[in-house]
Amino acid sequence: MRPDPAPIRAASSTVTPEFDEIGAHYDRLTGMSPGYAAQLLSSARLLVGQLTSGPLAAHGPHAGGRPVRIADIGCGSGASTAALVRALTESGLEFELEGIDGSAGMLAAAQRKSWPATVTFRHAQAEDLVAEQPCYDAVFAAYLVRNVPDKDAFLRCVRDMLVPGGSFLVHDYGVAGRPLDVIAWTALSWGVIIPSAWVVTRRPQLFTYLWRSVLDFDTDQQLRDRLAAAGFVDVGQRPVPGWQRGMVRATWGRRP
Repeated sequence: MRPDPAPIRAASSTVTPEFDEIGAHYDRLTGMSPGYAAQLLSSARLLVGQLTSGPLAAHGPHAGGRPVRIADIGCGSGASTAALVRALTESGLEFELEGIDGSAGMLAAAQRKSWPATVTFRHAQAEDLVAEQPCYDAVFAAYLVRNVPDKDAFLRCVRDMLVPGGSFLVHDYGVAGRPLDVIAWTALSWGVIIPSAWVVTRRPQLFTYLWRSVLDFDTDQQLRDRLAAAGFVDVGQRPVPGWQRGMVRATWGRRP
């Protein structure tokens, strides 16, 4: 494999064009990762559980309220959106779900799938979102925050997008501060993910960037502190179940 002559960096806005290029192949790649869909579903159920038992429980259809409104920011090819649809359907909540992503290629892959009428998609960069008024009861962000150039500004924007009492959940890798998990992530990346990406897409640069971005991302405590500094309360965190338990975590908070 030739070294990447122009490294991909979130700060230089070179991540999204790479996702555009591999959008048609992304589902095949994630399908090669055992437990990928189950991990997303676990976090989606966690977020939906906060809607059914938290401050916004009165919005449920059986309480005579409006449908809950959820944004899936960084929805990609729709894997996280599908997890949310399943969790919401299981809960019995009426819902309106909007998938948002900055990659046209990934959105095209998502829109080719079959969705309920209450699911829509929007093309927008996470860092360009502006909260003109609170409009969502919950926001889900899978494998996104570490790739946003200004993470703190993005988190403040998410807080402003939420109605009071609304919930936010970050589903992402996190290994910093745990040497054994750093070793496991590096072995997984260079032993499976990057070679598979080379075979399927012939564009391994994005996946070498993603390996580095996980290593550089916040420790567990740093991510919790980042949410608290952005104005979230009741911040919590847990590892996802399954074989990647030490590498993937769910972190959440609520707008007061």
